Amino acid sequence: MSYTPSRSARNYLRRFESRGKAKSLVRPEHKPPLQYVFDGICLIALPVVGYLYYAHGWQAALALLGGVIVLWTIRELFVQDDHALVRIYGPAGRLRFVFEKVFRDKYLQYFNETNTDGRPIPRIVRDYVYQKAHDVKSVASFGTELDNFDRDNTIGARILHRNFGGVLPNGSPTYGFEIGAARGDVRPFAVKNSLNISAMSYGSINYKSAEAIGLGTREVGYVNTGEGGFGPHGVGGGDVVFQIGTGKFGVGDKDTLPDGTPTRVLNRQLLKDLVQQHDAIRMIQIKLSQGAKPGLGGHLPGGKVTEAVATVRKVPVGQTVISPPMHAEIMAATPKESIQKMIDFVEEIRTLTGLPVGIKLCVGRVEELDLLVEAMKSTGKGPDAIQLDGTDGGTGAGHNLFLNYVGYGTAIETTAYLDHRLKEAGIRDRVALSASGKILTPAHAALAFAAGADSIDTARGAMLALGCIQSLKCHTNECPTGIATNSPWRSHGINIPEKATRIHHYLSGFHKDVLEITRVLGHSDPRDITPPDLRYLGESYFEDDPGGVKIPAWRG
Repeated sequence: MSYTPSRSARNYLRRFESRGKAKSLVRPEHKPPLQYVFDGICLIALPVVGYLYYAHGWQAALALLGGVIVLWTIRELFVQDDHALVRIYGPAGRLRFVFEKVFRDKYLQYFNETNTDGRPIPRIVRDYVYQKAHDVKSVASFGTELDNFDRDNTIGARILHRNFGGVLPNGSPTYGFEIGAARGDVRPFAVKNSLNISAMSYGSINYKSAEAIGLGTREVGYVNTGEGGFGPHGVGGGDVVFQIGTGKFGVGDKDTLPDGTPTRVLNRQLLKDLVQQHDAIRMIQIKLSQGAKPGLGGHLPGGKVTEAVATVRKVPVGQTVISPPMHAEIMAATPKESIQKMIDFVEEIRTLTGLPVGIKLCVGRVEELDLLVEAMKSTGKGPDAIQLDGTDGGTGAGHNLFLNYVGYGTAIETTAYLDHRLKEAGIRDRVALSASGKILTPAHAALAFAAGADSIDTARGAMLALGCIQSLKCHTNECPTGIATNSPWRSHGINIPEKATRIHHYLSGFHKDVLEITRVLGHSDPRDITPPDLRYLGESYFEDDPGGVKIPAWRG
């Protein structure tokens, strides 16, 4: 393994192995033993300051008070592990929590945004993720703050519960399915959770964040490595989807196209060795494009390419890494030829690894989906899973023009379209569909399941669960919460066991809520949710597209 896990991750993993994950999760009330020592010294010293002032003068009192301040600063920076901001900024970091708990609601009420404002993710949605990550029941008083027709906050739909009937034959709803189970030549991949962690590459997030995610998903869901190679995501030993991006980082070599353009190509032996060495890799995903930068390759600034990142990605230290816009292996003169090359590439990787192989793309032209379905039907080949990323997906760094204006639409729309086309072709049972891109709550998930998704992938949900405050500084290497930066000072605030616990609670809590919604709809599995279970408000994703492309009818 080219990546060496951190000492904290290794220790936490040993705790997993000896005690089990459930007993290894960090309890909300947990405090490091040394914190009690520092707290006790500071509490005892404070009244002594008053005594010294009256007995020996202000100089002695000031000297002791200075010592208390130094001890408290050390306690905040290096001992307490509840808050990353405090570990980064010391006692000054407490001001954020003072403002949030004491002044924020008053300030917002009179001067600024409400709970339903905020972009790209409204506060009320972020609050759901924060509450689940902290294993706090999400409750409110007096009534909803939402405008039913506000699509950013409400998903633009109402979930239609049942008052009569709908009794489940087997009690509570259940969930789970296998990818590649119909094939005799691969090891099937069991998907256990309705929500899983989408791609966030090592380098775009630091090793602490990636290790926390890998540890938190163990026994709950799976984590996608992103295109940055197999490194800290795999330290937890749970299910991992290894993504092969256009840069082939960790499993590729430099090459050039016939016109002299630099590119990167797959090194088959490196990929085969990687899969053989890491049993946690359960599926391979070929990334064609992503929602926040469709048609563009990834971009990792040289400042983020540390020695550890470079080792995992197999690139030079300190040099900016730019992925090609397309896989060299599937380039062709026409879309039809390119799709056939992609199918051949999928087959080659499946044979090489013995694992199911999926693809990830943000749809631009739906007629390309038609060509893909036609090729899959005629050849009997193709991907085992397809992740459809909406144009409202997130990224660590992307061009505003592409982020704002390029791509077909949401993951809900394209999932509905592809689900319909696969059913028409009679091959829907051969491929699993996952939806990603601003699907952050079980209400969003219900809409995705109604559109035909088998599972949900989220990256920004995981970021929020880790403690992201949506400062929109991911591309600057100055993330204030230490998640999307390789700055030692800022990443110091990440306590891996505590953040891993948040990921665990978010995934498991989300899934429980999905099953609860499924129950009130009278279904046995979230994948049984259909369009008639929802009342769509306003423009429907499921009517005829203005461009003339037929999308499955909402009530059909």
